[in-house]
Amino acid sequence: MTTVLVIGATGKQGRAVTELLLRRGHDVLALTRDPGSPAARSLADLGARPVAGSPADAEALSKAVTGVDAVFGLSLPFGPGGKEQEVAQGRLLADTAEQAGVHLVYSSLRGADRIVDSQVAHAGSKQQIEAYLREKDGLRATVLGPVYFMENMLNVRFNGLAAGRLAMPLSPGKKLDQVTVLDIAGLAVHAIENPGDLAGRRIDLASDSVTGTEAAAALSRVLGKEIPYQQMPLEQVRQWAGDEVATMFRRFEENTHFVDRTALRAAYPEVSWHTFEQWARTVDWEQLLQA
Repeated sequence: MTTVLVIGATGKQGRAVTELLLRRGHDVLALTRDPGSPAARSLADLGARPVAGSPADAEALSKAVTGVDAVFGLSLPFGPGGKEQEVAQGRLLADTAEQAGVHLVYSSLRGADRIVDSQVAHAGSKQQIEAYLREKDGLRATVLGPVYFMENMLNVRFNGLAAGRLAMPLSPGKKLDQVTVLDIAGLAVHAIENPGDLAGRRIDLASDSVTGTEAAAALSRVLGKEIPYQQMPLEQVRQWAGDEVATMFRRFEENTHFVDRTALRAAYPEVSWHTFEQWARTVDWEQLLQA
């Protein structure tokens, strides 16, 4: 049994990692700003130990990491302090893990190991954090580089699913690499259980690569009704979600370099990889769409 501190345990990634660690018999400390929140209490009901603190609180982080074997961490890109705040969080996490001598599994972003600035703020911040990780000779770290999250599909008002269609700012036939937090958790837990093999490694990960038309067809099968695909104007995305998100989707439209999912699955067969449709079948769409 390994003792693991999970940063952001009540978020989508952190919760998926926490739940899988618990199912595999590990001892989990769940760092959360409010241990009394419903989300934290639900993790406690599963067997996790909620610990008060935030990834920006050096004292709380140092205290929480004492006595653990590994840390699963991520940095939050959309806080009030913006890019600078996220970079500070990432550096503090790296410093704390190095000082405690624990294995850090850090969830970053695909391409954040590149030197050229991505011009997307939340990607640029992770580039700085990864550069800092590479400078730390005393840190044992595994870096995961997930692509676009399948869970973004749950924003059913933005993408039109609430109105019975799928609208995204990509050409109907444009492939988009996507990953589910279930598979991020699978690889993160595998890294935590096998630090000798995966400490010092950086792994980009994608669960599936689908076009808008293919995603709409999969959702049609899952929901049992026709879901047409509609390309959303990029300017509309800019108005609704801002320049950063619009720039991200423009980059997706231009992308021709996709993750080698065949090689990824062959290298890590221990992960229960999901296709887009398999992931969609794990969602309670009826409840989501009614809400």
